[in-house]
Amino acid sequence: MLGSLTLLLLYKEDYPGGPVWPATPQPVKEAHYARFRYLEPYPTQPAELPCDPLALVIEEFTGQVEGTIARRSATESWLPVRPVKGTATVSNYAVGEATLGKVTPGEAPAAASTDFSKLSLTIDTVIYARNALPLLDVFQTNFDARKEIATEHGKKIAKFKDQSFFIQAAKAAQLATSPYGSSGHEGGNTFTFTSAADRLDPAKLYRAYAELFTGFENKDVDPIADDLVIFATPEQYYTLLQSEQLINGEYITAEGNSVQTKVLSAFGVPVMSTNNIPQAVISGHNLGTAFDGDFSNIVGLVFSPRALLAGMTIPLESDVFYDKLFKSWFVDSHLSYSVTPNRPEYAGAILLP
Repeated sequence: MLGSLTLLLLYKEDYPGGPVWPATPQPVKEAHYARFRYLEPYPTQPAELPCDPLALVIEEFTGQVEGTIARRSATESWLPVRPVKGTATVSNYAVGEATLGKVTPGEAPAAASTDFSKLSLTIDTVIYARNALPLLDVFQTNFDARKEIATEHGKKIAKFKDQSFFIQAAKAAQLATSPYGSSGHEGGNTFTFTSAADRLDPAKLYRAYAELFTGFENKDVDPIADDLVIFATPEQYYTLLQSEQLINGEYITAEGNSVQTKVLSAFGVPVMSTNNIPQAVISGHNLGTAFDGDFSNIVGLVFSPRALLAGMTIPLESDVFYDKLFKSWFVDSHLSYSVTPNRPEYAGAILLP
């Protein structure tokens, strides 16, 4: 590398009388090579600077904020929720079945007593979501973080509400007797697979729903006239879809809106796919111990709005406000509601063994 390099080097011992510039540059002497072999020839290009060449480039915001992926509520607008104002409790009354007799000539017909009962639901919990944004963050963020956080609150609350309704529907389906206790009121409907693998077999899954609807009709519940809806996990939904057991259809919500959906072909019952069905052990639920339980064996649910009694004292409210004490913006959402089994006869569940 240095053999082809010609340098002008002057050393005291070579020029005792002082350096004399030769007419032409002289090649490097071997004796002097050891003195400068550690030196590198002067580079022909400047060394690269140790910095990011894009460090001074100004970023451009795309205008899109990626939020979490959450499905819309599967039960909103379908399951009616009663407003509860001026009290913490909402009640339903039930009347027992009538008794028939025959008239005997010459005798006054005996009067039968009527059995009445009551079911109450107490709303005593406020569910909330709150995030705080320091004042400086609001000015230094190039998108409206407060709006995006509020959107995330809505997604989380929608999923929470769905799960609470599905929890009580699953409990209603597995009740052996009615919470009213009156004569003529019965428990829920269930079908249990003989093997966990059966849930992925289209024929066996279809048969499970057939058995479940048979149970409904044995209790005088009409799957179509009584507005039953199948809530299936995506796994079961696509198992039925691939086997061509689902056809296009529609159902009418409690508000009278028409919703396009899939219908189980032989039974005419709408099928909705949702991943909000609880399939785990739940403890310490925010709405109370009535929502705790083991739901790991739930495959799918079938129920009508009559299966549940739901009440709401505070509808979903959202607010964005600034607090001078904390020097922060707060994004706040809250609501207060509850739900409980009402008519188990209108609820059904497909279970794993």
